[in-house]
Amino acid sequence: MAFIMSSYIQSIDSFNRLLSRVKSMTTILILMLAASSCGNNDYNDLPREIQQFINQYFPGQGVSSFDESAGTYTVNLDNSASLVFNPSMIWTAVDGNGSPVPQQFLFDQFPSVLYDYIVTTGNLGEVYAVTRNAGIYTVTLHNYIIDYNVATEEIRQIVIGSGDNG
Repeated sequence: MAFIMSSYIQSIDSFNRLLSRVKSMTTILILMLAASSCGNNDYNDLPREIQQFINQYFPGQGVSSFDESAGTYTVNLDNSASLVFNPSMIWTAVDGNGSPVPQQFLFDQFPSVLYDYIVTTGNLGEVYAVTRNAGIYTVTLHNYIIDYNVATEEIRQIVIGSGDNG
């Protein structure tokens, strides 16, 4: 009888240890899932307007991270492009981070005078970054940077590269 009782107690002790391990593993799993779902890099956490912008100009690209501060969103895509949106959800910067920005973006988002200039100078595939504010577009091309003033429609080169650097 003592042997049976000892085996029974050992079985209960083994079961309790197993149950304790299962509880610990479940707690760890829940904490890991909670941490990953609260991250700021989830595409679904972005405002609808930004999601639509990404779908239109960077289809199939995931969001590697984003930050929101005072209504301004900075979004980094998996392909390493960076996007900035003001509190009205209007883009203020698109940076290909070494890759050209999508040509469809240029066609859709540039004023026609600026787009025509880019095309006629043979730089359609050479636009690497764009910022806009207060009626000024600043466009980073392969060998130089230009400013475009929306009010005057003036385009001027602000930096001329040597052409030997890339």
